[in-house]
Amino acid sequence: MTPQLELDRAKRAALWAGTFVPALALGTALAIQLAWLPRMPDPVATHWGPSGLPDGFGAPWTNVVMFACICIGVMLLPPLQRFQLRLRDADGATRTWAAANRWMPAFTLGMVVSLQINALGVAWVQLDAADARETGSTLGWLIGGWVAGAAAAAAAYFLQPSLRVEPEDGEPTADALSLGAAERAVWVGAISPSRGVSWGVGVVNVLLAVLAVWMFTIEPLAGWIGLGTLAVVAASTVMCMWFNVRIGPEGFEARSMVGWPVFKIAAGDVTDVVTAQIEPLGEFGGWGLRFAGGRTGLVPRGGEGLVIGRSNGKVLVATLAGAEDAASVLAAAAAAARDNPAGGATDGTGSIEGDTQ
Repeated sequence: MTPQLELDRAKRAALWAGTFVPALALGTALAIQLAWLPRMPDPVATHWGPSGLPDGFGAPWTNVVMFACICIGVMLLPPLQRFQLRLRDADGATRTWAAANRWMPAFTLGMVVSLQINALGVAWVQLDAADARETGSTLGWLIGGWVAGAAAAAAAYFLQPSLRVEPEDGEPTADALSLGAAERAVWVGAISPSRGVSWGVGVVNVLLAVLAVWMFTIEPLAGWIGLGTLAVVAASTVMCMWFNVRIGPEGFEARSMVGWPVFKIAAGDVTDVVTAQIEPLGEFGGWGLRFAGGRTGLVPRGGEGLVIGRSNGKVLVATLAGAEDAASVLAAAAAAARDNPAGGATDGTGSIEGDTQ
C-alpha cells in the first residue's frame, strides 16, 4: 500500500471513529431519552450528592440538553483536527499524521458513550417516579458509563491504522550559517501563543475567576477550592505557553517566562535541525507544553517551527517566528560541536530540565 493510500485509510478510520459512530450513539441515546420524557417527574433530579440522594432539580428536559451539549462540544474536536489538515493541504505543506490524530477520535467516541450511558441511567432511575427526591443512586450507571466509554475508546484506537507521518519527513536539514573561524552567532527569540489561543486562555481564566466568586457566595470551602483551581490553571498557563529562546554556540535553550521549566539541548547533542509547519492539535493533541511519545512540543501556536533531533533519538518541536534563521544558527553550532568534540560533546542525553520523558 502506498503512503498516500495508507494516509487516506487512516483518515477514513478516524472519520468513522470520531464522527459517524459517536453521532450514531448520540442519536440513539437521544431518541430513547426523548421517548421517556413523558414518563419523567417534574421537576427531575439533575444532581446527586455524596449521600447518593438527589440534591439538585430542574425541568424534565434539563438532563437531556445538558448531556447532549457536552457531547456535541466534544464531537467538535475531530472536525477541528480535520480543518487544520485541510489548511495544511491548501498551503501545500507536507502532510502529517501523528498519534493525536488517532487518539482524538477514540477519545471522542469514549466520551460520548460514557456521557450518554450516564444520561440514560439518570433517566432510567426516574422513570414513572412520582417524586424525583425518591429516586435511587446513579453511582452504578456512572461507573458503568466510564467503563463502557474506556472500552469504546480503546477499541476505536486499536482498530485505527497505526500510522505516523511527521512534519519534518521529506524536509531537508537546515543549512548551517556560514561563519568564520573566529565568529560566533546567537539567535534570540520567543515562543508565544497566537492571538486566538491567547483569547481562549484568557476566557477560560476569566470564567474560572467568575466561578470562584460565585462559589464563595454559596459555600466558602467551595470558593477556596475554585480559587485554588484558578491559581493552578493560571500558573500552568504561563509556565507552558510563553518561553524565551536563546540559540548559540552552546546549543538550544527555551526558558519559561517564570523561570521554569527550562529546556536545553547542547550543541553536541543535536543530530539534525529541520524547519517545518507544525500542527499542535494534530501532532500533540493540544497547545502549549506537550509530550507525545519521544517528542517534546513547545507548541502554543501552529505554523513554522523547529524540529530538533537529538542523539538519544528524542525530538524537540518548537513553534516560533524566524524559524529558518534560528535553524541555521543551531545547525552551525551543531556542526562546530561535531568538528570540535572536546568543546561540545555530550554523553548523548542532552539536558532538558522539566522534560519528564
